[in-house]
Amino acid sequence: MSVVAGLFQKAATGPDRRWWVLGAVECGNFVVYMDAFIVTLALPAMASQFGVGLHEVKWVMLSYMIALTASLLVAGRLGDRIGRKTVTLLGMAGLAGGSLACLLAPTLAVLIVCRAVQGIGGALVLANVMAEITAVFPKVERRRAMAINASVLAMGQVVGLLVGGALIGACGWRSIFLVIAGISLAGLVLDVLILRNQERSGAGRFDLPGALLSLPLVGVPFLLVERLASRTAQGFPWEVLAVGLGLLAVFLVVELRTASPLLDPRVFRLRAYVCGSFAAAAYFVAAASCYFLVPLYAQAVLGLTPFQAGLLMLPLSVALTAASQVIGGLSKYISARVVASLGLLCTAGGVFALSFLGPTAMLLVVAGIVALVGAGGGLFHPPNNTSVLAAVPPSMLGSANGFFTMSRNFGQALGVSLAAAILGATVAGTGAGKLLAGYHPEHARETVFAIYTSGQSAAFHVAAIIGVAGAIVSAFRGPPIVTPPPEDLKAPATASR
Repeated sequence: MSVVAGLFQKAATGPDRRWWVLGAVECGNFVVYMDAFIVTLALPAMASQFGVGLHEVKWVMLSYMIALTASLLVAGRLGDRIGRKTVTLLGMAGLAGGSLACLLAPTLAVLIVCRAVQGIGGALVLANVMAEITAVFPKVERRRAMAINASVLAMGQVVGLLVGGALIGACGWRSIFLVIAGISLAGLVLDVLILRNQERSGAGRFDLPGALLSLPLVGVPFLLVERLASRTAQGFPWEVLAVGLGLLAVFLVVELRTASPLLDPRVFRLRAYVCGSFAAAAYFVAAASCYFLVPLYAQAVLGLTPFQAGLLMLPLSVALTAASQVIGGLSKYISARVVASLGLLCTAGGVFALSFLGPTAMLLVVAGIVALVGAGGGLFHPPNNTSVLAAVPPSMLGSANGFFTMSRNFGQALGVSLAAAILGATVAGTGAGKLLAGYHPEHARETVFAIYTSGQSAAFHVAAIIGVAGAIVSAFRGPPIVTPPPEDLKAPATASR
C-alpha cells in the first residue's frame, strides 16, 4: 500500500505530473463518452421490455445528452469559481450514483430521469477536461495531448458499443450501468490523488439569472426538432422559434450587464474561438448520426447481434486514433484551419456515403465507410481543439471551455435528435417501426426494409450537409494563434504569419 501511495505522491508532484493529470482527466472523458453511446445497442432490448417504440426509447440517450449539454456552461463557470478539481470530483460521483440508479430503474420514465442525473455529472467532468490540459501542458506539447484526448473520446464511444454489445447479450441491458459505475468510482479515486485546484477566480456573485436562462435556451432546438417531426404538427412551429430567439436576446443582455457572467460575451470577438466552436458542433452532428444509426441498422436490418454491431464500429475508433496521432506529429507544419476543415469534409463525405446503405450491404463496405468517418474525426479534433483554446485568456479558460464543450455536446445531442426524428417520422405507422423491437415480417420484408433505409438515408443526408457547412466555417477561423489575447481582450491575439 505504501508503494502505491508513494507512486501517486510522485505522480502528483513530480516533473511528469502533466501526463498523470492527462490520464486522470481522460478517465473522466472516457467514461462520459462511453456512457453516451453504451446504451445505443440496448435501445432495441429496452424498447422490447418496456413495450415502446423509437420515439419513446430514444429519450434514454437524449435525456443524458441534453442534460449534459444544458449543464456545461454552469459547470465551466463553477470550475473557475470553486476549482476544477472540486467540480470534477462532484461530476464523477454523480456519474457513479446515477449509474447505480439506472441499474435499479423500474420503469422507462424513471430510467430517463436517472440518465439525466448522469448527464449532469458528465457535464461537471467534461467542462474542465480541456481547460485542465491547456493549463498544465506547454504549447509545444499541447497538440499531442489534444490528439490523445481525441483518441480517448473515440475509444470511449466505440468501447461503449463493444462492451455494451457483449454485456447485453450475456447479462441483459441493466449490466451496462454497473460497468459505468465501476469505472466512474475508479476515476474518482484517481482524480482525488492526482488533480489540484487551480487559483480561483471566484470574485463577484454567481450569475444565477444567466444559469436559469441557459437551461431552457439549450432545450429549444430539440423542442423545435420534435415539433417538426411530429405527424400532428400543423405547419412550422414559429412560436417555438420566437421563444428561442427571445430567450437568446434576454440571455445576451443579462450576460453583458452582469459583472461576473456565466459566459463572458467578449470571447465571441475571437474569430478562431467562434469558428472552431461552430465547426465542432457541426462535426458532432455528422458523427453522431453514424454512432446512432449504424448500430441500429446493423441489428434491425442486417440481423447482427448487439456485440457484432458494436464490433462493426471498431474501425471508426482505430482510424480516428491513427489519424489523430499522425496529425499530432505534423501539427507544427500544417495550419489548423486547413487540417480541421479537411477532416470535417472527410467525415461529412463518410456520412453521405452511409446514406447509400441498403438491406444487402456488405459488412466490409460498412466498416470501410465508418473508418472514413473516424479518420475525418482524427484529422479534425486535435487542431480544432488547440486553436480554439489558444485564443482564450487563461482566466476565461473554464467558462470558454464550458461553452466550447457545450457546442460539441450540443452537436452530438442534436445529431441523435435529428437522426431519430427523421427515421421515426419515416417509419411511423409502418411495420418498419417495429424492426428495432426485433420484429421481422414474413411478408413484405423487402418493403419494410426499404422504408427503414429510406428514413436512414434522409437522416444521413441532413447530417452530411451540416458537416459541410461546418467545414466551410472552419476555413474562416484565421491564422494560427501564437499568444492568447490579454485578459481584457482589448488587444488582438498574436498570430503567426
